[in-house]
Amino acid sequence: MFPLKIKYKRILNSNSNSGQILDQIEKELRRLKIDKTQRSELKINFENSFFNGQGRWHLMAPVDKGYLKLNKNMKEIEYSFSVVRTFYITSGMALFFGLFSQSYWFGIISFLWLFGMNWIITLIRQNIFVNKLKSKLNEKRTTHNTVYN
Repeated sequence: MFPLKIKYKRILNSNSNSGQILDQIEKELRRLKIDKTQRSELKINFENSFFNGQGRWHLMAPVDKGYLKLNKNMKEIEYSFSVVRTFYITSGMALFFGLFSQSYWFGIISFLWLFGMNWIITLIRQNIFVNKLKSKLNEKRTTHNTVYN
């Protein structure tokens, strides 16, 4: 049916070291009000609590957890996120609508609309996010400061 874990990969053209890249990613996650991050050598795992004050229109509101990972040669970034919580919430809402209307077809259509449209919007917005993140990471070209006279 619908994939509940989505994965994007992007090629990086950055000359920065892994520490600088991961620092930039952590900074971006903090800016997005992600409340739980865990950093390892080449990977940052994150969890997004339901009641963290982001609001329903926030980019990360439908995302419950995920990770950003660099490959070993730091030329590719992998972004994976989960929308399982959104699936459960919209399933509950559709079940309620179906029971209230006494029509299982209305419940199915409600689910397809609520989850399907949220899923499509999330895919589009997260794809734009990972492209912007890639651009930010590629802007930083060197691993040291160069002084020109």
